[in-house]
Amino acid sequence: MRTVGLTLAALLLLTGCDDADAGAHPQAAPSTAPAAAAGGACQLLDFPVVNAKLGLDLAVAAAATLDNTFTCVLQPRAAGSPDLVLSVSATTIGADIYTSAIQPKGATPVPGLGAAAYQRPTPAADATGPGAEVGWLAGNKRIIQLSVHLAPGAADDKATELLPKLVDLAKLIDLSSL
Repeated sequence: MRTVGLTLAALLLLTGCDDADAGAHPQAAPSTAPAAAAGGACQLLDFPVVNAKLGLDLAVAAAATLDNTFTCVLQPRAAGSPDLVLSVSATTIGADIYTSAIQPKGATPVPGLGAAAYQRPTPAADATGPGAEVGWLAGNKRIIQLSVHLAPGAADDKATELLPKLVDLAKLIDLSSL
């Protein structure tokens, strides 16, 4: 039994990788694909535009679809925050129903965005810092929600500063969703 153990140890040493071998196995290069390549709601987003509007460095996109809702999450390459989340759902409701049933209480209306729209800061949660949210009923009968969550520990005023920038981005998305 001792011979088998020594033989296995010797084989492991002989097949091990040293620093010279490390270069023989290149690491995968980070993706430089556009956000739209992730599909879903990511087709409405463009990394350079989002980053320029919000002053962020988002570089990774992931999309999902469930029933009639399409989502997209953008994050930095090496971290989970800040993040940007976009969701788009088909609907048959009108502006009156959107305003009374969907728009959160206490949210501020946003004129000039869709058929009805709101903006609001969002408080920090367990895994995220404070954020900002813009939601609207697009003219093409879609409920769209766009939110940014900052890193845990970020100051609330940083999220509040993002609101007008997020509204500007929402207006660009609204035009592209027609």
